[in-house]
Amino acid sequence: MPNVLGLVTFRVFPTHMGGQKGVALFYKYLQQHLDVLLAVSEDNQETELVRTQKLLYHNKKIYLNYFRIGQLKKLALSNKTDAIIAEHSYAGWLGWLLHMKSGKPFIIHSHNIESKRFRQMQKWWWKFYYWYEGWVHRKAQFNFFISEEDMEFAIKKFGLASAKCAVVTYGIEQNPSSGIKSLLRKQLGWNENKIYLLFNGTLDYLPNYEAVENIIERIEPLLRQKINNYEIIITGNRAPKKLIGKILNSQNITYAGYVDDVDLYYRAADIFINPVSNDTGVKTKLIEAVANNCTAVSTESGASGIRKDLCTGKLILVSDSDWDSFVNSTVKCLNRGENTTSPEFYDYYSWETISKKASDKIRELVGK
Repeated sequence: MPNVLGLVTFRVFPTHMGGQKGVALFYKYLQQHLDVLLAVSEDNQETELVRTQKLLYHNKKIYLNYFRIGQLKKLALSNKTDAIIAEHSYAGWLGWLLHMKSGKPFIIHSHNIESKRFRQMQKWWWKFYYWYEGWVHRKAQFNFFISEEDMEFAIKKFGLASAKCAVVTYGIEQNPSSGIKSLLRKQLGWNENKIYLLFNGTLDYLPNYEAVENIIERIEPLLRQKINNYEIIITGNRAPKKLIGKILNSQNITYAGYVDDVDLYYRAADIFINPVSNDTGVKTKLIEAVANNCTAVSTESGASGIRKDLCTGKLILVSDSDWDSFVNSTVKCLNRGENTTSPEFYDYYSWETISKKASDKIRELVGK
């Protein structure tokens, strides 16, 4: 069985956010097919999910990992590593250096086209990252991308060979039992006769911060003109105090903070609303909503990367910034019958399916 060494230069354990889940669960299921060891940043906590060794500096000091190459080489050799996986392109240079020292092939597991995201966030240095991102992806022996859109962008803009690329998307662990909505709402202390709309995300992340502002300033006032007896629930951690203050001063909006079981909220809500404006990567919250059989209304940008053909009846798309249409679509969804998420969606987004595809590509790469 091939041995894989993953390089994780940010905090994943404990696992709270979508990006953390994407890494943790990818390796949890990949280790069913391959031997996995993760070299993680020192701010990670101990976990029983997968073997880890706290060896790396966090991204804020990522450049100091240059001085850990010797230790990484020893770890790779002692572990009889066959392939190296760098999590995100910003750890790609580390994977390349380790490849040069050990002779083992390295893979970049991309979760976003980061330069595109930085450009949309108006970071002045995005062009420098664009150059680096293309260079490091070309250096990799193989590349995993989070979506078809990201992969096609990289092939076209970075000049990658399609034979060296594959889609390894964000996944779901199992088909959640739908449960009885009235019982789920009772468990959450929600009113049986009230309409509940949900938004979830890491709230210090600018696109999510702006999405909550859109809910407060644009969506809720329009919604108030069309329906009554409703509540918008905002869940997520790392909310800045300024944003919490805006939520608390708003009508019909409640901030629930970080919740241990967000799936329960998805299953209890009537609609998941996703007024996000950036179009990179995959919005994990949208996959989770549809997986929990919750109909989602989203901007077109906010639904980038998701297989829309597998979301028939569960994902309603609206043009970016068209808030009248966004609210009208939300109200229309409330007045129609309930649709069920398709079996094809669960098959495609199953971590079992995803990890098997990734392991097959790795086996081909290392010839085992």
